[in-house]
Amino acid sequence: MVYDLIVVGGGPAGSTCARRAAQLGLEVLVLEKEKHPRRKACGGGLTLRINDALDLDFTQVVERELCGQRFYYSSGKSKTYLQPDLGGYTVRREDFDHFLLQKATEAGATVQQGARVTDVTEELNQVVVVAGKESYSAKLVVGADGPNSTVARKTGLKTRWDDNEIALCIEAAVPMDPSEILRIVGDPAGSERITLEFYIGFLPKGYAWAFAKKNEFSFGIGALVTAVSSLKVYWRKFVTSFEERNGVKCNLVGQTAARIPVRGIIEKPYSNRIMLIGDAGGFVKSNTGEGIPYAVESGKIAADVAVDIIAEVPKVNTMTYFNRAWNSMGQDLITPHPLFLDESQ
Repeated sequence: MVYDLIVVGGGPAGSTCARRAAQLGLEVLVLEKEKHPRRKACGGGLTLRINDALDLDFTQVVERELCGQRFYYSSGKSKTYLQPDLGGYTVRREDFDHFLLQKATEAGATVQQGARVTDVTEELNQVVVVAGKESYSAKLVVGADGPNSTVARKTGLKTRWDDNEIALCIEAAVPMDPSEILRIVGDPAGSERITLEFYIGFLPKGYAWAFAKKNEFSFGIGALVTAVSSLKVYWRKFVTSFEERNGVKCNLVGQTAARIPVRGIIEKPYSNRIMLIGDAGGFVKSNTGEGIPYAVESGKIAADVAVDIIAEVPKVNTMTYFNRAWNSMGQDLITPHPLFLDESQ
């Protein structure tokens, strides 16, 4: 069977792309290397941009609503910015990603979990994708397989990231009683909403965060790869400082690491029959590392373009995807003074 579209990767970008394409009538196959639900190194903070990007109700996987942000600086000062209205959400990526993947299945996409893609070959009239001992063919392929994208590497669209294009992050869950969470980051007005905490200036070329969920915090720290030789040292200092400031003992659970692209959309996230979305295409905000809303949006755009290509709509091709994506969010992903900034930039 030749599918209309194969989506490699079942995170927010891939699941959204697959769901939309299936809803619009394409035969879609998703190849996801993990089995969901699974841990993901991510703070799980969502700005309100997600409401425009994600065209479905995800309230069942929302952990906390946000009322503002609090910034701690290396000088010892802090600043809190409160919002009278809803400021965003936090989610557990285990639940959020699993929810989106289920929605793709419900829309009619075929989802294969535990299917690690090892090779991608773009031919004149199709793309051949190898996962395990199986080979699959499609008219189009979307690479939604993260910054270590096999699709990007095998097709030559992005064979490697330079050190000044990538941040390395460490993340862990910290179980905590909800009453303690509200004591530390709760809304001063007394609602159930919380503030997100950011730690600025504690390490070069990066920052740390503490994002609260219902029964846990997500602790994280990220810095440009050029600073990773000391990242673990800063990680221990950050955890210790949080414990001392708040009078708690933190039990780190499921500590993981991840790479995040922080230089905006890559130069050419497409070829004749391939489109890269989400982290694979560099759809990450350079000043914070925020990626979920942009991943979702890039997935929707890629799905719409795929539908038009399959329908042979005149003057629509994979470059159309790049143009639409850039016009929609390209400038928003690049800021004048990113936190993940190399001194040479």
